[in-house]
Amino acid sequence: MSAAQQVPEKAPDILSPEFARDPYPAYREMRESAPLFWHEATQSWIISRYEDVERVFKDKGAQFTTDNYDWQIEPVHGKTILQLSGREHAVRRALVAPAFRGSDLQEKFLPVIERNSRELIDTFRHTGTVDLVEEYATRFPVNVIADMLGLDKADHARFHGWYTTVIAFLGNLAGDPEVAAAGERTRVEFAEYMIPIIRERRDHLGDDLLSTLCAAEVDGVRMSDEDIKAFCSLLLAAAARDHRQGDRQHLRQPPAPPRTARSRPTGPHADRPRVRRDAAVHTARPHDHAAVGDRRGAVRGHRPRRGHRHLPDRRGQP
Repeated sequence: MSAAQQVPEKAPDILSPEFARDPYPAYREMRESAPLFWHEATQSWIISRYEDVERVFKDKGAQFTTDNYDWQIEPVHGKTILQLSGREHAVRRALVAPAFRGSDLQEKFLPVIERNSRELIDTFRHTGTVDLVEEYATRFPVNVIADMLGLDKADHARFHGWYTTVIAFLGNLAGDPEVAAAGERTRVEFAEYMIPIIRERRDHLGDDLLSTLCAAEVDGVRMSDEDIKAFCSLLLAAAARDHRQGDRQHLRQPPAPPRTARSRPTGPHADRPRVRRDAAVHTARPHDHAAVGDRRGAVRGHRPRRGHRHLPDRRGQP
């Protein structure tokens, strides 16, 4: 295909309630008849075929940038590691990665996970019925991450409120101004809450995750208070969003196809989002910054204009 197509007539708008209820017929139509097209409402190019999406996400030649995160997540999280590239990204990754690997991680935090799970279950153990998504899945990961960071358990409800607002902001493709404003307020409130705690923790390090982040140093570089705050904000939202969607789909997912049922994955990665029918994230938006006059950044023979976004459908055919 040498040129972009218009929105296929039969495909519903990706902002419509119909699409939200069941996006798969639209995905199929996009893959078959319009693997690349311009979506006016989001000012984005939509790509939907696996090989195209894979190329964008595995880009190592700086043909696509992370500039989209400047407007997509910075207003609600602050500047995060997702926006960095090159050495700056490598150093930041080296600073945070050790906190999430090693046998001591399991030994230290498995009891935290088990305790939070039991505490939530105890709240509905004798009620007879429960909405597991609302009463467990949306709260469990937020509570666990907050405890891992060494934050006050009395503030769990507050964290859950911030998480809910952040997720609404990230899903606000339609640009609802009230949702956007609430997300930006959350960024301010979270900063006002976290920055004093981070400063205090630097002076009195403990064995929690926040202390590990405060003490991390690579080649003389340490994270600023703002860096740590933004990472904690991202961590709370990312972990909770994936767990919430994962539990929702495990509860409501249709039966597996016969071949899948006969050969279920049993390894440590069996439950990763990529093997679910409905993952936590269906779309993402890498920026294209192709230079005029060459073919860098071209997708399906078409090179979008500088500054336009790509909105890849990360899902395959269900």
